[in-house]
Amino acid sequence: MRLFIAADLDDGAREAVVGAVALIRDLSERERKGSTRGVGWVDARNLHLTLHFLGEVDEARLPSLQGALAPALDLDVPRVGLGGWGVFPPRGPARVIWLGVVAGAETLASAHAVLGGRLRAAGLATESRPFSPHLTVGRVKVPSGLHWNRVTAAAPPSPVVEWTLPACTLFQSHLSPSGPTYRALLSIPFAGAAGRAPAGP
Repeated sequence: MRLFIAADLDDGAREAVVGAVALIRDLSERERKGSTRGVGWVDARNLHLTLHFLGEVDEARLPSLQGALAPALDLDVPRVGLGGWGVFPPRGPARVIWLGVVAGAETLASAHAVLGGRLRAAGLATESRPFSPHLTVGRVKVPSGLHWNRVTAAAPPSPVVEWTLPACTLFQSHLSPSGPTYRALLSIPFAGAAGRAPAGP
């Protein structure tokens, strides 16, 4: 099973991101006509902020993995905000186009750390590179000579959208010629202040 843990978007956030991506595409067309043809834009239903990519996991391990991940996160429910564009790698031909996280990044980083500890306790390796929360919106499949850094720098800097994130989600990814489809397997809620035991007198 191909698995990952992510922060999902609600319907309103998806709609806002789709609108913002349309603006970026318009900017790129002004920079170089036809330049977006080599970009695979992420389908609205597949938009997510990856916290951990697990890769292929034996299906027999799923019950124990779900048990390890299931406890609520002892973190306040975050308000996640997206804004600011960028590319990976930051220098040279762009391969990934992304939206940054301008609100809720600290809570997402804390959730990433807690979930990483649970994954390692369950015997799964985690990525060693530092966590950098971002929303991938496009992947450059065919280099076109377009300077994506100039395009993203010209985009409006104001926040694109904010939404309340009640939980992180363990997803299964099915790959096919028509693109990936994701199936939610487990919701890992944020405990929030209301979910914590009251302090003593």
